[in-house]
Parts: sequence; C-alpha cells; structure tokens
Amino acid sequence: MKLNHAIKSFLQHCSLERSLSPLTLNAYQKDLAQFQDITKSKHYNVNDLNKELIRSYLSIINDGYKPKTLKRKLATLKSFFNFLEREDVIPVTPFRKLHIKIDRSKQLPKTIKESSLSKILKYAYLEQQKFCPTSKSYREATRDICVLELLFATGIRVSELCNISTTEIDLKNNKLKINGKGNKQRMIPLCEKKSLKILKEYTRLYAYELHNSTSFFLNRYLRPLSDQSVRRIIKKYSAIAGVTENITPHMFRHTIATMLLENGVDIRNIQILLGHSSLSVTEIYTHVSLSSQREILVKKHPRKKI
Repeated sequence: MKLNHAIKSFLQHCSLERSLSPLTLNAYQKDLAQFQDITKSKHYNVNDLNKELIRSYLSIINDGYKPKTLKRKLATLKSFFNFLEREDVIPVTPFRKLHIKIDRSKQLPKTIKESSLSKILKYAYLEQQKFCPTSKSYREATRDICVLELLFATGIRVSELCNISTTEIDLKNNKLKINGKGNKQRMIPLCEKKSLKILKEYTRLYAYELHNSTSFFLNRYLRPLSDQSVRRIIKKYSAIAGVTENITPHMFRHTIATMLLENGVDIRNIQILLGHSSLSVTEIYTHVSLSSQREILVKKHPRKKI
C-alpha cells in the first residue's frame, strides 16, 4: 500500500472508529503531511518505511519545535504505524525497539502573574458597567467575563469551553460536564461564587437564544464561540487592563493548577480536575511550584538580615 493511501485509511479510522475530535484529526493530518514532505515519501510503499527514515525525519525537525510539539508529532507517527501493524498492512512497526526520548524538563508551563490576572478580571467587570444592562454590548461583556471566569475557575481547555452544550452546564446543581480528549468525560463542580453569579446572569440575558441553541457560549452572530474568539477576548481585556504579557487560554489552565498545588491541594485532585490521563502529565506543575518556592527563598529568606 502506498503511503498516501495508508494515511487516508488511518485518518478515516480515527474519525469513524475512534471518534477523535476535528482538532485532533487536523493535527494528525498536518503531522503526517509534514512527514511525507520532509522524507519525500508520498508514493513510497509503507513496507519500505524504516527506522532510518524516521530517525532522519526527527533529526530534521528536532531544532524547529518545542519538546511538547515534537512529542505530539512522534506520537502521531507511532499511532499511524501501530494502526498499520494491527491491520496487517505491515508486518511490524518500525518503532519496534526504536527508543526516542524527548527532554521536556526545561519546558515548564507558563502561568499568569496573580497581579495581571486580577487586573484582567477587574477591568472586565468595569467594562461591563459602562453599558446599559439592556444593551447588546452589556450582554457581550457579560459573556466575555463568563469566559474569563470559567477558564480560571475550572482550568478547562479552550476547546472544551467552546464545546460546552446547554445540557452540560447545570447551574441548579452547580456542576459542569466536560467532554475532554479522547471523548473522556469528567464532572467539575462549580463552586466559586463570582463565576457562578456571572454564569447565571449570562443565562438570564441569553435565555431565548440558549433555548434555541445546543451551544452554551455564543458569538455576536449567535453561533458557537470559537477558540479564536476566546483568544481575542483575552487579548482585548489584557489591553484594557494594561497587561503586556502575551496571555493565552491555556495559561489559565496552567495558572489554576499551579496555584492549587501551592495552596496544598493534592496532585491527584488536580489531575482529575484537569482531565489528565496520567499523573506524570500533572507532575510538571510540581516543578513550577518548586521554582516559585526557590524565587521566594531567594528574595525573602531571613538569612539576608542576619
């Protein structure tokens, strides 16, 4: 079987049998297209693909991407060749006995400064107060605050936030059902009073639209909110608040995880909250916590005064 046909078969399998999200499918498609382009193997027979070709590909892309991205690209290739082996298209995956380790130790998650986060939330509420409560601008400002509050209150991914349906958020029992990576579901309790208050105000203001929609967060055209819209919301209120950091939606996730850990929350509870499949993924935040402690000791240790 030619490589391009094998990739098409693999992507169909991922879509129909594994029910992977469009975002994951798009990432798989791009990674495999890049593999074809760099190795010039589009019309290769898959049985001709070997360890040397994979090593060559990885050596070419090694310096161009962060460890996290490299790990994803490697995982895509592994998943592809494992599929071909299971389907008896190839006798054995070339990854068999191929040991590749990507060092992620220096790639600590970026968090938002507490002062910056406080300013963004403060100015988002101040912006809302500028508008008449019956105006469209007030409604949209309320939605924007909901987005910011929910990202920080729950640590959910931006894709998870955009995909929340009207049936998955229960403001009577204060809980949120999330469909995470790999269609894994988790339930998150909604406990923070300010986020609950603004969520209830949002549902009141958008009551008619939400009754006729399956998506909970809507844009100005009353279509589902996109991840790019969320990024624009964060950028907008960062600018209003005078925050110069380049803040992304995922930094809210890193920030709440780090703050919870520093406040003594057990790492397994943080794992469940974030929907990590493995505790080893969550353990990256212990390094952030240690780096924070180191900074405190350097600046605040009483030995400086003795």
